[in-house]
Amino acid sequence: MKKSIAFLVNPQKKSANILAYLTWVLAKVAQEMPAWQIQVFSEKWPENFEGVDEIWLLGGDGTYHYFINHYPTCSLPIALFKGGTGNDFFWKVFGDISREQHLSDVLKGKTEALDAGQVNHMLFLNGVGIGIEGEVLRSMDAIRFIGGAIGYYLAAIPNILRFKEYGLWFDKKNAQSVKSVFLCMVFNSSRAGGGFHFFPMASVRDGRLDMLLCEPLPVIKRLFYMPKIQQGKHVNYSFLEFSQITAKTIHCDRVLRAQVDGEVLESDTFDFKILPAKFRFIVP
Repeated sequence: MKKSIAFLVNPQKKSANILAYLTWVLAKVAQEMPAWQIQVFSEKWPENFEGVDEIWLLGGDGTYHYFINHYPTCSLPIALFKGGTGNDFFWKVFGDISREQHLSDVLKGKTEALDAGQVNHMLFLNGVGIGIEGEVLRSMDAIRFIGGAIGYYLAAIPNILRFKEYGLWFDKKNAQSVKSVFLCMVFNSSRAGGGFHFFPMASVRDGRLDMLLCEPLPVIKRLFYMPKIQQGKHVNYSFLEFSQITAKTIHCDRVLRAQVDGEVLESDTFDFKILPAKFRFIVP
Protein backbone atom coordinates (compact mmCIF):
# COMPACT_ATOMS: atom_id res chain seq x y z
CA MET A 1 0.00 0.00 0.00
CA LYS A 2 1.33 3.41 -0.96
CA LYS A 3 1.41 6.17 1.60
CA SER A 4 2.59 9.78 1.41
CA ILE A 5 4.16 11.19 4.58
CA ALA A 6 5.27 14.70 5.50
CA PHE A 7 8.08 14.34 8.05
CA LEU A 8 8.48 17.63 9.94
CA VAL A 9 11.68 18.29 11.87
CA ASN A 10 12.22 21.25 14.17
CA PRO A 11 14.79 23.40 12.31
CA GLN A 12 16.20 24.54 15.67
CA LYS A 13 16.80 20.98 16.88
CA LYS A 14 19.03 19.55 14.17
CA SER A 15 21.73 18.18 16.45
CA ALA A 16 23.95 15.26 15.48
CA ASN A 17 21.76 12.92 17.56
CA ILE A 18 18.56 14.15 15.92
CA LEU A 19 20.01 13.79 12.43
CA ALA A 20 21.27 10.29 13.26
CA TYR A 21 17.81 9.36 14.56
CA LEU A 22 16.15 10.77 11.43
CA THR A 23 18.55 8.83 9.22
CA TRP A 24 17.82 5.62 11.13
CA VAL A 25 14.04 6.10 10.80
CA LEU A 26 14.22 6.79 7.08
CA ALA A 27 16.42 3.74 6.48
CA LYS A 28 14.11 1.44 8.47
CA VAL A 29 11.01 2.70 6.67
CA ALA A 30 12.68 2.29 3.27
CA GLN A 31 13.48 -1.28 4.20
CA GLU A 32 10.10 -2.24 5.65
CA MET A 33 7.73 -0.05 3.63
CA PRO A 34 9.44 0.58 0.27
CA ALA A 35 6.24 1.88 -1.37
CA TRP A 36 5.90 4.72 1.15
CA GLN A 37 7.00 8.18 0.06
CA ILE A 38 8.47 10.42 2.76
CA GLN A 39 9.27 14.08 2.24
CA VAL A 40 11.37 15.62 5.01
CA PHE A 41 10.82 19.27 5.95
CA SER A 42 13.71 20.40 8.15
CA GLU A 43 13.89 24.07 7.18
CA LYS A 44 10.54 25.52 6.16
CA TRP A 45 7.34 23.65 6.90
CA PRO A 46 4.60 23.51 4.21
CA GLU A 47 1.59 25.81 4.25
CA ASN A 48 -0.78 22.88 3.75
CA PHE A 49 -0.68 19.10 3.50
CA GLU A 50 -2.50 18.47 0.26
CA GLY A 51 -1.89 14.93 -0.97
CA VAL A 52 -0.39 13.83 2.37
CA ASP A 53 -1.71 10.76 4.25
CA GLU A 54 0.17 11.18 7.54
CA ILE A 55 2.29 13.76 9.36
CA TRP A 56 5.36 12.62 11.28
CA LEU A 57 6.65 15.14 13.79
CA LEU A 58 10.19 14.98 15.23
CA GLY A 59 10.87 17.21 18.22
CA GLY A 60 9.84 17.84 21.79
CA ASP A 61 6.87 19.46 23.51
CA GLY A 62 7.75 22.86 22.06
CA THR A 63 7.74 21.42 18.53
CA TYR A 64 4.36 19.78 19.10
CA HIS A 65 3.04 23.05 20.51
CA TYR A 66 4.25 24.97 17.47
CA PHE A 67 2.63 22.45 15.14
CA ILE A 68 -0.87 22.46 16.69
CA ASN A 69 -0.92 26.27 16.85
CA HIS A 70 0.15 26.66 13.21
CA TYR A 71 -2.11 23.87 11.92
CA PRO A 72 -5.08 24.04 14.34
CA THR A 73 -7.51 22.43 11.89
CA CYS A 74 -5.27 19.48 11.02
CA SER A 75 -7.29 16.27 10.71
CA LEU A 76 -4.53 13.98 9.42
CA PRO A 77 -2.99 11.26 11.61
CA ILE A 78 0.03 12.61 13.49
CA ALA A 79 2.95 10.40 14.51
CA LEU A 80 5.13 11.81 17.28
CA PHE A 81 8.87 11.16 17.33
CA LYS A 82 10.86 11.95 20.48
CA GLY A 83 13.43 14.68 19.93
CA GLY A 84 13.19 17.19 22.78
CA THR A 85 14.52 17.70 26.30
CA GLY A 86 11.34 16.87 28.19
CA ASN A 87 9.22 14.80 25.80
CA ASP A 88 6.33 14.84 28.25
CA PHE A 89 3.46 14.47 25.79
CA PHE A 90 5.33 11.75 23.88
CA TRP A 91 5.58 9.88 27.19
CA LYS A 92 1.85 10.31 27.78
CA VAL A 93 1.05 8.72 24.42
CA PHE A 94 3.75 6.01 24.24
CA GLY A 95 5.16 5.63 27.74
CA ASP A 96 8.70 4.39 28.19
CA ILE A 97 9.37 2.62 24.93
CA SER A 98 12.34 1.64 22.77
CA ARG A 99 12.79 3.39 19.45
CA GLU A 100 12.35 0.05 17.67
CA GLN A 101 9.00 -0.66 19.31
CA HIS A 102 7.89 2.94 18.80
CA LEU A 103 8.62 2.82 15.07
CA SER A 104 6.82 -0.52 14.83
CA ASP A 105 3.74 1.11 16.40
CA VAL A 106 3.96 4.06 14.01
CA LEU A 107 4.14 1.76 10.99
CA LYS A 108 1.02 -0.10 12.14
CA GLY A 109 -0.82 3.23 11.95
CA LYS A 110 -3.44 2.77 14.68
CA THR A 111 -5.02 6.18 15.35
CA GLU A 112 -6.99 7.75 18.17
CA ALA A 113 -8.41 11.24 18.60
CA LEU A 114 -6.98 12.83 21.76
CA ASP A 115 -7.96 15.97 23.63
CA ALA A 116 -6.22 19.33 23.53
CA GLY A 117 -6.77 22.48 25.54
CA GLN A 118 -6.97 26.16 24.76
CA VAL A 119 -5.99 29.16 26.87
CA ASN A 120 -6.69 32.58 25.35
CA HIS A 121 -5.34 32.29 21.80
CA MET A 122 -3.02 29.31 22.42
CA LEU A 123 -3.69 25.60 22.03
CA PHE A 124 -1.83 23.16 24.28
CA LEU A 125 -1.35 19.42 24.71
CA ASN A 126 0.33 19.21 28.12
CA GLY A 127 -0.77 22.14 30.19
CA VAL A 128 -0.50 25.63 31.61
CA GLY A 129 1.19 26.84 34.78
CA ILE A 130 0.29 30.37 35.85
CA GLY A 131 2.80 32.40 37.82
CA ILE A 132 5.82 30.52 39.07
CA GLU A 133 5.78 28.15 36.08
CA GLY A 134 6.13 31.13 33.75
CA GLU A 135 9.04 32.45 35.79
CA VAL A 136 10.71 29.03 35.76
CA LEU A 137 10.37 28.89 31.99
CA ARG A 138 11.99 32.29 31.60
CA SER A 139 14.89 31.11 33.77
CA MET A 140 15.21 27.89 31.81
CA ASP A 141 16.01 29.79 28.64
CA ALA A 142 19.46 30.38 30.10
CA ILE A 143 20.04 26.67 30.92
CA ARG A 144 17.88 24.92 28.32
CA PHE A 145 20.89 22.97 27.05
CA ILE A 146 20.77 20.95 30.31
CA GLY A 147 17.10 20.03 29.86
CA GLY A 148 15.02 17.44 31.66
CA ALA A 149 14.30 17.35 35.37
CA ILE A 150 17.80 18.59 36.34
CA GLY A 151 17.40 21.70 34.22
CA TYR A 152 13.94 22.24 35.65
CA TYR A 153 15.27 22.00 39.23
CA LEU A 154 18.05 24.49 38.55
CA ALA A 155 15.54 26.96 37.11
CA ALA A 156 12.80 26.29 39.66
CA ILE A 157 14.63 26.58 42.98
CA PRO A 158 15.52 30.31 42.79
CA ASN A 159 11.94 31.09 41.73
CA ILE A 160 10.50 28.93 44.50
CA LEU A 161 12.50 30.98 47.00
CA ARG A 162 11.35 34.39 45.79
CA PHE A 163 7.97 34.01 44.08
CA LYS A 164 5.10 35.79 45.83
CA GLU A 165 1.59 34.38 45.98
CA TYR A 166 -1.20 36.06 44.04
CA GLY A 167 -4.96 36.39 44.17
CA LEU A 168 -7.32 34.84 41.66
CA TRP A 169 -11.05 34.52 41.14
CA PHE A 170 -13.31 32.82 38.63
CA ASP A 171 -16.37 35.01 38.38
CA LYS A 172 -17.12 38.59 39.29
CA LYS A 173 -14.59 39.78 41.82
CA ASN A 174 -15.68 40.19 45.44
CA ALA A 175 -13.96 39.81 48.78
CA GLN A 176 -15.27 36.28 49.28
CA SER A 177 -14.36 34.97 45.84
CA VAL A 178 -10.64 35.88 45.78
CA LYS A 179 -8.30 32.98 46.54
CA SER A 180 -4.67 33.55 47.49
CA VAL A 181 -2.51 30.91 45.80
CA PHE A 182 1.13 30.05 45.32
CA LEU A 183 0.42 27.97 42.23
CA CYS A 184 -2.35 27.49 39.67
CA MET A 185 -2.09 24.89 36.94
CA VAL A 186 -4.54 23.69 34.30
CA PHE A 187 -3.49 20.56 32.43
CA ASN A 188 -4.72 18.27 29.70
CA SER A 189 -1.94 15.70 30.18
CA SER A 190 -0.03 14.48 33.23
CA ARG A 191 3.42 15.92 33.38
CA ALA A 192 5.77 18.75 32.36
CA GLY A 193 9.31 19.92 33.00
CA GLY A 194 10.85 16.69 31.74
CA GLY A 195 9.14 14.37 34.22
CA PHE A 196 7.29 16.35 36.90
CA HIS A 197 4.04 14.41 37.39
CA PHE A 198 1.81 17.32 38.34
CA PHE A 199 -1.39 15.46 37.39
CA PRO A 200 -0.77 11.70 37.62
CA MET A 201 -4.51 11.04 37.31
CA ALA A 202 -5.07 13.13 34.16
CA SER A 203 -6.36 11.61 30.93
CA VAL A 204 -6.09 12.95 27.38
CA ARG A 205 -9.25 11.03 26.50
CA ASP A 206 -11.83 12.20 29.06
CA GLY A 207 -12.96 15.53 27.58
CA ARG A 208 -11.85 17.45 30.68
CA LEU A 209 -9.01 19.62 31.89
CA ASP A 210 -7.50 19.09 35.35
CA MET A 211 -6.94 22.11 37.59
CA LEU A 212 -4.65 22.42 40.62
CA LEU A 213 -4.61 25.24 43.14
CA CYS A 214 -1.89 25.37 45.80
CA GLU A 215 -2.37 27.58 48.83
CA PRO A 216 0.51 29.86 49.91
CA LEU A 217 3.36 27.93 51.55
CA PRO A 218 6.44 28.94 53.51
CA VAL A 219 9.68 28.58 51.58
CA ILE A 220 10.89 25.51 53.47
CA LYS A 221 7.70 23.62 52.60
CA ARG A 222 7.97 24.65 48.95
CA LEU A 223 11.40 23.03 48.76
CA PHE A 224 10.37 19.98 50.81
CA TYR A 225 7.40 19.11 48.63
CA MET A 226 9.06 19.68 45.26
CA PRO A 227 10.46 16.09 44.97
CA LYS A 228 7.07 14.70 46.03
CA ILE A 229 5.40 16.59 43.20
CA GLN A 230 7.98 15.34 40.72
CA GLN A 231 7.09 11.76 41.68
CA GLY A 232 3.33 12.40 41.61
CA LYS A 233 2.96 11.66 45.34
CA HIS A 234 1.14 14.86 46.25
CA VAL A 235 -2.48 14.28 45.28
CA ASN A 236 -3.79 13.91 48.85
CA TYR A 237 -2.10 16.91 50.46
CA SER A 238 -4.54 19.22 52.25
CA PHE A 239 -3.01 22.42 50.86
CA LEU A 240 -3.71 21.32 47.27
CA GLU A 241 -7.10 21.54 45.59
CA PHE A 242 -7.72 19.40 42.52
CA SER A 243 -10.76 19.70 40.25
CA GLN A 244 -11.83 19.06 36.68
CA ILE A 245 -13.22 21.63 34.27
CA THR A 246 -14.40 21.90 30.69
CA ALA A 247 -14.22 25.70 30.61
CA LYS A 248 -13.08 28.31 33.13
CA THR A 249 -11.94 31.92 33.11
CA ILE A 250 -9.29 32.71 35.72
CA HIS A 251 -8.72 36.35 36.68
CA CYS A 252 -5.51 37.32 38.52
CA ASP A 253 -4.80 40.36 40.65
CA ARG A 254 -1.72 41.22 38.58
CA VAL A 255 -0.26 40.45 35.18
CA LEU A 256 1.53 37.12 35.36
CA ARG A 257 3.61 34.95 33.09
CA ALA A 258 2.19 31.54 32.28
CA GLN A 259 4.01 28.56 30.83
CA VAL A 260 2.01 27.00 27.97
CA ASP A 261 3.75 23.84 26.75
CA GLY A 262 7.09 25.62 26.97
CA GLU A 263 5.92 28.97 25.61
CA VAL A 264 5.26 32.13 27.62
CA LEU A 265 1.87 33.84 27.79
CA GLU A 266 1.50 37.07 29.78
CA SER A 267 -1.91 38.23 31.01
CA ASP A 268 -4.07 38.86 34.04
CA THR A 269 -6.93 36.82 32.54
CA PHE A 270 -6.68 33.22 31.36
CA ASP A 271 -9.67 31.80 29.50
CA PHE A 272 -9.56 27.98 29.37
CA LYS A 273 -11.59 25.41 27.48
CA ILE A 274 -11.22 21.77 26.55
CA LEU A 275 -11.09 20.72 22.90
CA PRO A 276 -12.30 17.11 23.04
CA ALA A 277 -10.79 14.63 20.57
CA LYS A 278 -9.14 17.55 18.78
CA PHE A 279 -6.22 15.84 16.98
CA ARG A 280 -5.73 12.33 15.61
CA PHE A 281 -2.52 10.72 16.82
CA ILE A 282 -0.91 7.43 15.93
CA VAL A 283 -0.90 5.42 19.16
CA PRO A 284 0.44 2.03 20.36
